[in-house]
Amino acid sequence: MSLAAALALALAACDSGERVEYRMRPKVGVDMDGPSEFIAPDGTRVVFVDHPANAGRKPDPAAVEGNTITPRKQLDDGTVVLRNVMPQHVVGNAMECFRNEEWRIMWDQLLAPDARAAYEAPGGGGFEAFEGWCVKNRKGAMELLNRMRFDAMGSDVGMRRIGPGLTRATLAPHLWDQFGLRVVEFEQTPDGMRLRSIRANP
Repeated sequence: MSLAAALALALAACDSGERVEYRMRPKVGVDMDGPSEFIAPDGTRVVFVDHPANAGRKPDPAAVEGNTITPRKQLDDGTVVLRNVMPQHVVGNAMECFRNEEWRIMWDQLLAPDARAAYEAPGGGGFEAFEGWCVKNRKGAMELLNRMRFDAMGSDVGMRRIGPGLTRATLAPHLWDQFGLRVVEFEQTPDGMRLRSIRANP
């Protein structure tokens, strides 16, 4: 199952017992000739629409400009705001944060709560340990995220659900020799999709 097969895991609407999500088709990082609907790993039928008024739930107006979901926005005062509705938003925002070395933005707005809590636990090292990992693994993480972003509709990235609200994207085994990091995990939270981990092995 490709990265595109888990684009949405929340904001569900049920009809006649079938779990259906009507989601606005993003215009960032998505092939517009891709499928109009798909079945998510949890069995939810996800249907893409082209205007917020047609969606089952109106998107946050602060996150939408026209018909386009805006995953990253810089305010007039320079503040960067990340909004992650789908896994490809997490991939794109993480890529940009690694490129710009924006570790505090990742910590505050991109990292899943459980992952941040693990760093904040006794012996976890806190933000400094997270920042150290990001600096040390910056090149490898960017290579992995870049491959996942450009192969979102292909067969080199496998996506599967691993628990409630948890999804894992893994590079195909034939690519493992080329990448030190091969796995990205996403977590659906009340505040949107978040980055749970980037690591070498499933």
